[in-house]
Formats: sequence, C-alpha cells, structure tokens
Amino acid sequence: MPLLGFHRRRARLRVRDLAPDRYLTDGRRLFRVVTRFVNDGSILVVIEDCATLHARAYAAVELLPMDVRPVRRSKTRPVGEPSRQPADPAVAEVPAGTGTTAADPSRAASSG
Repeated sequence: MPLLGFHRRRARLRVRDLAPDRYLTDGRRLFRVVTRFVNDGSILVVIEDCATLHARAYAAVELLPMDVRPVRRSKTRPVGEPSRQPADPAVAEVPAGTGTTAADPSRAASSG
C-alpha cells in the first residue's frame, strides 16, 4: 500500500514579492523587505527581521533554500475589525452646519 504524503502547497517567490514594504516568512519568522536592488538581472534585497529589527542583504537566489515565501493578505476581515460601511447609511450623513444626523431631524430643529 503506497504512503500518501500530504504536501502543503508553497507560494512561489516572485520578483514582485521582493518589492519594498512587502512581507516574507520562513514559517517561523516574519521579514519586511526594506529595499531591492537590480543589477544586470541579479536581485539583491535587504530584509529586516520584524522581531529583532536586524536587517541583512541577500541575493534573491539565497532566499530559495531558506524556504522564504510571501505573506499574502487575508481575504476575510480579521475578527474585531470594524466594517468599512456604516450599519445605517442615513445615520452617517450629517447635514452641513447642523452637527446632527439626518436620521434625527428633531434634534436639528431644537438645537437652533
């Protein structure tokens, strides 16, 4: 009976993943790309360990054996993060100069 290995699919490291302010991980540490230099087709990146804030320069080919991969943005909103849209759009609209919401016209009349 053959053994079935479960292999987690790793994201390939692309040139765009090595742009400044992108994040990389090796599964244990988090790195930020500080800067990138391209010279005759070879790429040198300076990455910073986010825990220690130590920066080090690597050739892009050196990152492959380190099993570094890009950190992707989550497609779902993190728990506790407020939504970008108000629950009731009428409450969010404030008529100019009244300081009250459009949903409560009684306060606008009594405040003047």
